[in-house]
Amino acid sequence: MIMFNPNLLAMAADGGLFGTIFMPLYWLFGKCMHFLLEILSNEYFIAIVLFTVLTRLVLLPINIHQQKTTSKSARLQPKIQKIQKKYNVREISDARERQKAQAKLNEEMQALYAREGHNPMQMGCGPMLFQMLFLMGIVGIIYYPLTYVIGMSNIGESTEVLTKLLEGVNYTGNYLQLGVLENWEALRETVAAQLPELFTAERIADIDAFRAGLNIGSLDMTAIPHWKDGIIVIVPILSLITSLGSTVISSLIQKKNNPAAAQQMSQMMIMMLMMPLFSFYIAFKVPAAVGFYWIISNLIAIIQQMFIAKFFPPKKSQAKLMVENTIERRSREENIKKIK
Repeated sequence: MIMFNPNLLAMAADGGLFGTIFMPLYWLFGKCMHFLLEILSNEYFIAIVLFTVLTRLVLLPINIHQQKTTSKSARLQPKIQKIQKKYNVREISDARERQKAQAKLNEEMQALYAREGHNPMQMGCGPMLFQMLFLMGIVGIIYYPLTYVIGMSNIGESTEVLTKLLEGVNYTGNYLQLGVLENWEALRETVAAQLPELFTAERIADIDAFRAGLNIGSLDMTAIPHWKDGIIVIVPILSLITSLGSTVISSLIQKKNNPAAAQQMSQMMIMMLMMPLFSFYIAFKVPAAVGFYWIISNLIAIIQQMFIAKFFPPKKSQAKLMVENTIERRSREENIKKIK
């Protein structure tokens, strides 16, 4: 699970540089959430769950592909280590000779990758980047629901008036649209009177329905959790527990499937455990809806990890890749013979 500084999350959703960059993503996610809320009768809880499931399903093929790429890389490790041992670049003291050996090593490594049809760059940050994009999209519709979910694209023109109204109800938060929703009952008639062109009867009805769905029992998804706020503190706690669960299960699966890599992972365990603790801290700095998204995302990640481990285990993937590579290599050799 990707984590960010809460101030950066807010910056990413505002109207500045970050907001401009991610605006198309916010618009798309806002339309999707609006559609889900319409068909689910504004049940925000169910909409967030379904939205998270859909985003994870989009990431599933990418994660499976990364698993296959990782399996292929693991299969090639003995050959890679043999080449590295052959040239032993680190032990060469002469700079010129070391440079020549490094060039030969690179050449032989490239030949190995070409022969095996493996691209080590495919093991990069693809899933992480997609998760970041999805998180940015979620952030946009959580921090700015009136703009991207309700469709009040011109609300920015009334920022000054709304800020003064929020000061009048003693709102001390930093997020204007969340403040309006949190204090909607107190502001409803006032905004309709002072900003009639923005808060039309139709928009007020939309906000009424949206606001009613933001509460999950006694939990207000627009509120930022605090230890003194009672039951809402369950959101950061569950975020911590599910994040720990996802980390531990991932480590156990890795240990079972790849003992060599597991030894390296055990050395990084402290760093890995820092992420759940960081999520716990961040969950007290952002609206409960963000923490709730993390909880659902972690639970689905656990299910996804177990699914991939069961149906796409490394040994099975390696065997399949070996067959595919053999067929592909023979096909290339036959084509070369035909050309000659």
